[in-house]
Amino acid sequence: MNFSMFWPRLNRKDSSKKDSVDSEYLSYDLFYQLSYMSSIAAAGISRSQIFEFASQLPCSSSRYFKEIHLLATQMRYDYAVACRMVGESAEAESVKSLLLRLASSLSSGEKEADFLSQEAKVQAEAFKNEYERDVESLRKWTEAYAALIISAALIVMVAAISMLIYAVATSFTVTLVGVTVCVAAVGSWAIHRVSPKEVRVHPHSSKCAAYSKARWLARLLLPAAVACFFVTLLAGFGLGWALIMGSILIFPIGVAGVRFDRQIRKKDTDISTFLRSLGNVASAVEITVSNALERLDQRSTANLAKDVGRLHARLDSRLKPEICWQRFSLETGSETIYRSVKMFNDAARLGGDPQEVGERSSLVATTLDFLRAKRAQVSSSFTFLALGMHGAIVALLVFVVQVITLFAKVVEGVYTQSVAEAQTKAVEVFSFSFDSVRLLETLTLPCILVMSVATAFAVKAADGGNNYKLFSYLAVTLGLSGMGLVIIPGLVDGIFSSIEMM
Repeated sequence: MNFSMFWPRLNRKDSSKKDSVDSEYLSYDLFYQLSYMSSIAAAGISRSQIFEFASQLPCSSSRYFKEIHLLATQMRYDYAVACRMVGESAEAESVKSLLLRLASSLSSGEKEADFLSQEAKVQAEAFKNEYERDVESLRKWTEAYAALIISAALIVMVAAISMLIYAVATSFTVTLVGVTVCVAAVGSWAIHRVSPKEVRVHPHSSKCAAYSKARWLARLLLPAAVACFFVTLLAGFGLGWALIMGSILIFPIGVAGVRFDRQIRKKDTDISTFLRSLGNVASAVEITVSNALERLDQRSTANLAKDVGRLHARLDSRLKPEICWQRFSLETGSETIYRSVKMFNDAARLGGDPQEVGERSSLVATTLDFLRAKRAQVSSSFTFLALGMHGAIVALLVFVVQVITLFAKVVEGVYTQSVAEAQTKAVEVFSFSFDSVRLLETLTLPCILVMSVATAFAVKAADGGNNYKLFSYLAVTLGLSGMGLVIIPGLVDGIFSSIEMM
């Protein structure tokens, strides 16, 4: 019997595009999903409540459990049969394997809490292995990116020298510059694809002061930077000064984004300790979580001290605990804290043992903290390498093109006279193309801009975090490019003038 006619979402052909989008974060979401279900199952709630709460989670994997819950409640199927039906129709192998194992466990009479606890640990190990593989791939691609960018710059340099040796067609020059642009873009895209996928910033982080500041600066300074860029160009100061002025204006946005990301990292490190300590205190003294908050030594979670203080004040004011905990997590701006706190609060509210709930709900934060440390080792070294390499390549590229341009201006008149007196064969072999040199000088500018954007995007993709961090790297790359366009031509003019004096 085709159940898709009764429940259209069972037909995965209609949702294949959504599955492909969610597949990047599916392992991360499954890790959270199973940890959450394990935490609330430890409270001893019914099977229907477990699936009901699991279906309401804001992650890509929750829709599978929503389908199972609706099949069981509306179409009166047994949960084991519903799990098997949804599992067989799922395209993701990890989801299919999980749901089929869950169906077998439910039909055999195994306790949900035991099965979910074991599966949460298995999924944590699977997510850890996948994350470490992605970090290793990221390490290799960051090394390859340096070679790609250097190769792209060498293509332009070889093209510039070739133009002085032989008459090169305009289409050939445009093609070489296009290849350079494509190489830079493909390299940054590859780093984005192989980088570990996780969510650090909660989508509704407007309550966080650091996030609000970064967003306010972006709304204010980004239009100002664009306007200043075009005004500087129209005023005749050149592209170099326009890039410098634009980079100066967008740099505060990036600084705010970096500070926000650093704040999230520190708080994510402390949230696991906070939840375990709070659970241990509540279980040892046999009091509620709200009362245990008063006995907790906040010095062990210094980065969360202000947030915990506000949470304690709100709970003392007899506000609804669910709202207080939700506001606490949103004010941190961290997706990890939001998910961990939701696990802890829901499981404790449903009657789970605080100590056990604290241990299970801190699993996600603890695992991510260790994995991010490994990623930071790769991204930090790549950041200094990529930015330094970009400055050197831009300087060398502008230097070579400027030298060839000045050389062409010096010898153009002499070359025209010499060609008239030279033999035909010699002219065919050594045929300088001054028009192509001017074209290359024009095409070098967009090539530098593309490499600036590609390098900034590659560094941001390797490091991860909020999108406002991109502006800090973009300000550096554009600033280095602008300084190269301003300083190098003057340096080349000084070198040529000294040669002429000699």
